[in-house]
Amino acid sequence: MKQIYIIALPFLVGTTPLQAESLDFALGKALFDRPWTSAPASTQATDGLGPLFNARSCVSCHPQNGRGKITKDKDGAIGGIGYVLRLGNADGTGDPVYGHQLQTNAIHGQKAEGRVFLKNHTYQLIDLAYGPMDISTRYAGRLSQPLHGLGLLEQVSDETILSHADPDDLDGDGISGRPNIINGQIGRFAWKATAPTLRIQAANAFFNDIGMSTPVHPQHAGDCTPSQTDCLNGPHGNSPQFENLEIDSQMLNLINSYLKGLRAPVYQPAEGIDLFKNVGCASCHLPELPLPNGDVIHPFSDLLLHDMGQALADGIKEGDADGQEWRTQPLWGSQETKLFLHDGRAKTVEEAINWHGGEATKAKENFLALPAADKQQLITFLNSL
Repeated sequence: MKQIYIIALPFLVGTTPLQAESLDFALGKALFDRPWTSAPASTQATDGLGPLFNARSCVSCHPQNGRGKITKDKDGAIGGIGYVLRLGNADGTGDPVYGHQLQTNAIHGQKAEGRVFLKNHTYQLIDLAYGPMDISTRYAGRLSQPLHGLGLLEQVSDETILSHADPDDLDGDGISGRPNIINGQIGRFAWKATAPTLRIQAANAFFNDIGMSTPVHPQHAGDCTPSQTDCLNGPHGNSPQFENLEIDSQMLNLINSYLKGLRAPVYQPAEGIDLFKNVGCASCHLPELPLPNGDVIHPFSDLLLHDMGQALADGIKEGDADGQEWRTQPLWGSQETKLFLHDGRAKTVEEAINWHGGEATKAKENFLALPAADKQQLITFLNSL
């Protein structure tokens, strides 16, 4: 793909801003769809994968720009696309041997870190190739998120996000949302709001999922740790032609242009919005957020962290988010969602609500107390988003 943008970029000369934007979107999509291979390859256009990785391309985790999928074989071994196992602890560090994510694939000559089985929402790790994990390490599933409308979420001002924060619950409503501050910026993407911008989120995915270097994460071995010397010394695609990286600034910017250009789901006001508000769901899943240009979007999120209780806790700190805190998941696009929550454990909206706790306990109890007809109306409304 590096070849594609090198050839195409000269045609930007003399184009209008709109044409250039459209071309950037198209080139970004080509990079997003590109299956990467291990180095050295016959061309530098596609190499740099791994040495350890979970996916070969962005699109493999986000088919049709949507959520990932989970598959299990007859023994319970996890497969699918866009499903990974996050590693960490209460201090915010990764496992000293396996890093922040279990890499279940490897290029030729390297060893995948292990395999994952899931039975009754319990993970079993087998064939760990580099010895046992640290006793403090916790792990939890992460299912990739839909990408539509993320460019609009990036436009929401910091002031708007902070205006809904109430970390000390000064108003006494039991809701104490707060931002996740990442290197001085407000995080707004990923399950725990660990990425302030789409560009950083894309770079994080290249690092953790595909094992490729970017200007944000220049380490060519991705999530490999100092204990994994074979991985650190393995082949890589860093090239002087591309800033001594595998994904250089221009490629990362093109992917960023593609992500920003993905349209948000169309919101159609429907019966059930009043129930949604009265139950208390709208305390965190804000139906509207204003943009600086005066437009209003309908992501149904405040982009803040909330304590969701022990049932959803994973014990993994990420940035300022502790093991029980999660960013309010935007609900737009729910009509296309087949699996809910961060690890896909819920197959329906109602199942997802039943897993809520912590700051969402009161809203859940209000939902459960609704008459059957009202409850169904609210579920229908959520499934229409």
